[in-house]
Amino acid sequence: MEVTEQAEEQRTEEPQAPEVLPAAGPPPQLEEPASPDAHPVLNRAWLRMAYTFEFWIALIAIFTVWSQVGGQGHLDLIAWYIKLSCALALAWSAVRMTSAMVENTQAWNWTTVKWFLAVLALAVLATGITFWYHLHEVPDEPDTDQNSATTVHNRVLDPNFPRVIIGRDRENC
Repeated sequence: MEVTEQAEEQRTEEPQAPEVLPAAGPPPQLEEPASPDAHPVLNRAWLRMAYTFEFWIALIAIFTVWSQVGGQGHLDLIAWYIKLSCALALAWSAVRMTSAMVENTQAWNWTTVKWFLAVLALAVLATGITFWYHLHEVPDEPDTDQNSATTVHNRVLDPNFPRVIIGRDRENC
């Protein structure tokens, strides 16, 4: 038995349904129209990727705004783990606020307001930390005379000074 014979044996004839002519009158509705409260179903993988990008963009924006508003000098004084924890918490809260807006029927709901208040609280915390470091920074040391060089100028010019510079013999000029 060859391969082509086996393939022909495995084929079965499907019975064809007889064609039914539609009855006179309006066509039947198969689906009811969607209600105004229904949302389109979003693909969760795309949402996760969008939230991830939003998180990284929020981190970049947080550090940029913090250095511009609070001052890079003050931001340099803050310990790295304080800056990192504040920025991560702020970015996480912003993403959770966005997800609460997307996943509910109304954009501003109780969950959105809760995460918005978390964003505000963390921004106030970062402001307070920056201000505390501003108040407790080490002041610049004033200029002291202990390590500086002193120069003395003689305001009286020697009358023979031009003769020393200009030699009498101009042979080498």
